[in-house]
Amino acid sequence: MRIVIDMQGAQTASRFRGIGRYTMSFAKAVVHERGEHEAFLALSGLFPDTIEPIRAAFDDLLPQENIRVWHAPAPVSAFDSDNEWRMLAAERIRESFLASLEPDLVLITSLFEGLGDNALTSIGTLHPAVPTAAIFYDLIPMRFPQLLETPMHKEWYQKKLKYLAHADVLLAISDYSRREAMELLKIPAERIVTIGTAIDHRFHPVELSNKEAVALRARFGITRPFIQCTGNVETHKNLRRLIHAFALLHPALRRQFQLVIVARMDDIHERNLMKFAHSFGLTEDELVLTGYVTDEDLVSLYNQCRLFVLPSVHEGFGLPALEAMACGAPTIGSWGGAVPEVIGWEDALFDPYHPDSIAKVMRRALSDTAFRDALMSRAIDRASAFSWKICARRAIAAFSKISQNTGGARNNVIRSQEATFPTTLVDALAGIDSTVSPKTADLCKVATSIALNERLGAEPQMLVDVSVLAAQDARTGVQRVVRNLLKELLNEPPTGYRIRPICFDAEHGWCRYTPQVATLPSGKVEFPDADQLIDVGHGDIFLGLDLSAHLFPSFLSFLRFLRRVGIPIHFVVYDLIPLRHPEWCDVSVPEAFAKWIQGVGATADSLLCISRATADDVRDWLQDHPPERSRPLCIQHFHNGADIASSVSSKGMPPESHDVLAALRTRPSFLMVGTLEPRKGHAQVLASMERLWKGGRDVNLVIVGKQGWAVEKLAQKIRRHVELNARLFWLEGISDEYLQKVYENSTCLIAASYAEGFGLPLIEAAQQGMPIIARDIPVFREVAGNHAHYFDGLEADHLAAALNEWLFMHEEGIAPSSDDMPWMTWRESARWLLSLVVPEGPRDNERTGQTRQTAL
Repeated sequence: MRIVIDMQGAQTASRFRGIGRYTMSFAKAVVHERGEHEAFLALSGLFPDTIEPIRAAFDDLLPQENIRVWHAPAPVSAFDSDNEWRMLAAERIRESFLASLEPDLVLITSLFEGLGDNALTSIGTLHPAVPTAAIFYDLIPMRFPQLLETPMHKEWYQKKLKYLAHADVLLAISDYSRREAMELLKIPAERIVTIGTAIDHRFHPVELSNKEAVALRARFGITRPFIQCTGNVETHKNLRRLIHAFALLHPALRRQFQLVIVARMDDIHERNLMKFAHSFGLTEDELVLTGYVTDEDLVSLYNQCRLFVLPSVHEGFGLPALEAMACGAPTIGSWGGAVPEVIGWEDALFDPYHPDSIAKVMRRALSDTAFRDALMSRAIDRASAFSWKICARRAIAAFSKISQNTGGARNNVIRSQEATFPTTLVDALAGIDSTVSPKTADLCKVATSIALNERLGAEPQMLVDVSVLAAQDARTGVQRVVRNLLKELLNEPPTGYRIRPICFDAEHGWCRYTPQVATLPSGKVEFPDADQLIDVGHGDIFLGLDLSAHLFPSFLSFLRFLRRVGIPIHFVVYDLIPLRHPEWCDVSVPEAFAKWIQGVGATADSLLCISRATADDVRDWLQDHPPERSRPLCIQHFHNGADIASSVSSKGMPPESHDVLAALRTRPSFLMVGTLEPRKGHAQVLASMERLWKGGRDVNLVIVGKQGWAVEKLAQKIRRHVELNARLFWLEGISDEYLQKVYENSTCLIAASYAEGFGLPLIEAAQQGMPIIARDIPVFREVAGNHAHYFDGLEADHLAAALNEWLFMHEEGIAPSSDDMPWMTWRESARWLLSLVVPEGPRDNERTGQTRQTAL
């Protein structure tokens, strides 16, 4: 059986009330107790700020792919009659989305929503209807019609009651509410089941230190022992009679305490309650109105109060009383509604309509030590009798019975979305009977919502961000990685996915499909919808392959949307050099990079580092600079590949290349590959070569790479050097074809970088069987192991000594060889990357065994 839970009860303003806590706790219990059944959560995209907290709350209970987000046009509040057509359309769109999940039953956690916000909780607007259950809390507006303040309010409530009648089963939160539904709504007994209520595990006895207790009281203006009431300002909560009852206490007793009302209220209600308290002679500090408090503070207040009072004249259950008792607070309450079921002791109850009755029980609880001790001793035992596990099991049993009786919704609803979409949803939208006609903007919103909700048979996409490459191939090391990995992804996509290169469009705050950005053996890759804004849907994956730091923070809104709708986000991290060594970068880079790492750290599901050393560095950085996130961040690593001969390559040999290659063959030639920039160590290498030349060593130094930043003096020195084009060669912006020839004709690679994310030239050198001299840094050890000759020191003499030592070893045939150094092709690298991204993608078992995962 597949159960789909509509979580709007935890998304609207109800999330600040008992309904919100009930929704979260009950949904968690159903998911936990589901057994062989499937559970899905359906979240409204109209409450975006609530989605991530709910995802985080269920992260250990349910796969994220089982948490789905639906979209609908807005605004749809029933308070505004101009919203009527949009609301009716949105109800049908929501029900169509729920049906597309092929549920055996849909559970609505809070039906009476949407009066003043964008909640949508209809039942049965589409045919065939999906079997539906609804949690039934109470009928307070029927008991207290003055709460229905306007004709529109009454009309909305009556509409919800009709939807309630369409439900296949109601889940009553108490025996009292079950009897109420049968009495007032004439619901047959077999269609309403009592499942009960419980409380979140957070509500339990807590020992606060004196410092914590003082700070808690200071936050809310509490200056002495206090009596607490938790609720809201609605009439049935009976706050005025409670205040009156408190005023009836003998002044000598009353002035020992404050009455603390924990309730979210606006300024008008606050002023009116204070004015009412003053009319009974209460002083300014005898009544404390806290406003909204966090659950953490609420638990602390329950634990600190001298007495908890629930004065309601009517409750479908009375959750605050149960929460208070679970924290060990002595608790008294009214005879109203289901409160006696919760408290379970007649002596602790009072008549809510008579302040003197309330005052009498309060007085006894405050002054009779034996009675207060009895209340406290009974509290936790009574609270322990209420269990979410029992509630969930009762509900699941009711769901199973409905599913059996209906034969399962999936036998009633056409499975194929292609078939369901035009014959059901479109007809339903066309048949809307409304006094308000839709505007063009409304129709566009409807179309957008349907497009986001419904993927009509298309394969999921792997959206590969190549924003920098699409704008201009800067031919940096990062761009070489991006080009080659993209080629392999396009050439061998993971099963069930389409690889779609994309780039960010800052003007629209969205991404576009990119035109030709890669060449395969068969030629250029063509995309018919290139340059169009991308379409996203369930099952897609985002892979941030390019280093797009310059796009942040503009990129963040797009990434946050992907995260809300459940599209996994993965970013490749090349290094943290701009953060660790800002002095090596252009002045604008560190700030942009800091925004980038914080942005991806906050929104990504995983960071895919190009080496173990980089992964360790990223983990350490984010532990010291934690991003704001509510779910763990996975940090993993893979290795780059190298295969110049068969990789995505640029062609072209300049006229002078023949002479250069000939010169490289005439004497030992040391090769450096990489952009000319401070961290690459070019200055030290050149100075050490000058020592060798001065000492009579006849060797070449070949530098391959364009001029970068902050190296103007070094670049000028090279261009004016006496050995330039004799024994010193600087090859700027050469093709991959030319680079391959340079590797083939050089003797040894020098990797002198002070910091690197990987060290791609080491792999390229090993593929040619070329020896390697490398600075002794962790990432070079990781890549080359024992297959390189390592050096330390920052001075020219240090490296010159290492070069002389290597030349001696080379002449003697004892220099470390790179012949057996392990390396990967770009195809293997792409496969390793995919194994970290795609749930069941192709795997390179040997390499993935080296993957390190770190959760932050």
